[in-house]
Amino acid sequence: MESPISTYAPRTRREQVLGAMVQVAAAEGYESVRVAEVAARAGISEEEFGRMFASKSACFLESYDAVIDVLLAHVAAAFEASFGEPWQDRVVAGLRALVELLAVKAEIARMAIVEVTAIGEDARIRYRAALERFVPFLEEGRTVGARGEDLPEETARFAIGSATAMIFNEIRSGRGAEMQRILPDLVFAVMTPYLGVEAAEAEMRRVGG
Repeated sequence: MESPISTYAPRTRREQVLGAMVQVAAAEGYESVRVAEVAARAGISEEEFGRMFASKSACFLESYDAVIDVLLAHVAAAFEASFGEPWQDRVVAGLRALVELLAVKAEIARMAIVEVTAIGEDARIRYRAALERFVPFLEEGRTVGARGEDLPEETARFAIGSATAMIFNEIRSGRGAEMQRILPDLVFAVMTPYLGVEAAEAEMRRVGG
């Protein structure tokens, strides 16, 4: 089922509130979010907001989960559409889909990458769990590179962390709309642990055209 966060055409009042939280948190930063503003944007009263969510942070975390579902589905669709292609090509397809979405949906980008790191340990746990969901896309890289199964168990997590740090810097620096320009760098960061520097550089140049 497609998430209302991706379409901004919510089917329930709860989904409408989640979409409003994404927009307000992205525009103003989580600390500045007021329940009254989220409720007003969603077209409900503060009392109704209180009946739906235990707190502002509870609403934020649920909306964050919905955003991650959208990102994961977008990457997975691109990855799976390249079924039968080499692993490198599928990873590039997934990364391209990710940066294209983040460039267009600035509110999703800021919510998923930046604001979630600012609201405490519960959010950071969700953030780490979200990154973990992207690990399966990279694990096949163990069968491609020369080091294979000798790679550390945490290899995919390190690669994802490096890529996420690059995306974070772009968004924080106000360059989210230009996210696609860092695609070659993301390819290099993700593939180097599996392919080695030389082969990863070749993939980066291929993507950069």
